[in-house]
Amino acid sequence: MKVVTFLKRLFIVWAVGTATIPISYLGFGVGIGDSILLSFGTAALTAIFFVFKSARIAYKDPYREELAYIKHQAREARKQLKVISSSRFKLKSIHMWTELSKLYRVGKSIVDMVEKEPARYKSVQPFFTNYLQATVTVIERYVFLLSKPTKSIDVKESIHEAENVIHELSTQYDQLLNSALSQDVLSLDVEMKVLKQHFQNEEEYAPINRMK
Repeated sequence: MKVVTFLKRLFIVWAVGTATIPISYLGFGVGIGDSILLSFGTAALTAIFFVFKSARIAYKDPYREELAYIKHQAREARKQLKVISSSRFKLKSIHMWTELSKLYRVGKSIVDMVEKEPARYKSVQPFFTNYLQATVTVIERYVFLLSKPTKSIDVKESIHEAENVIHELSTQYDQLLNSALSQDVLSLDVEMKVLKQHFQNEEEYAPINRMK
């Protein structure tokens, strides 16, 4: 890809330089020698333009683009979570209402976490790129099949399979969130141990009142 871009730019530099000769010679009455020199200068300026353009792209802050992408992913995720939330009220099964509510609650926690701390996105990336869209697709088809007044054996089997998949997705959501929070739990444990040790040291070195 970079080779193709380089060849395209090289062709543009050559074309601009070459076109300068007849334009300056015929259009502006510049001598043929000066026209050739002018063509070299125009080609050089065009090449310098491309060099500066490449340098600007190379030194552009990559984190800004990554942050914009993460924010976009979070916005799209909230739209999909709304679908999960609204689907709960189309169900008659309390068990499945609970499953969808759990999916929505855990999913919302993940999105809230990423919006607050975008650096955590990588630790829960499968939620945004794999799980969430698949979840919405399964739930929409599940709700659609449930809405039909008559259900064949195949439809009933599909409904049952969809319920199992929704349960598995709920488990995956839990595992993903717990994995993302494991470092926080570890840091909290360390802080609490340090505080407990500090309290114990204070008790050991506390002055003893010997006055009766």
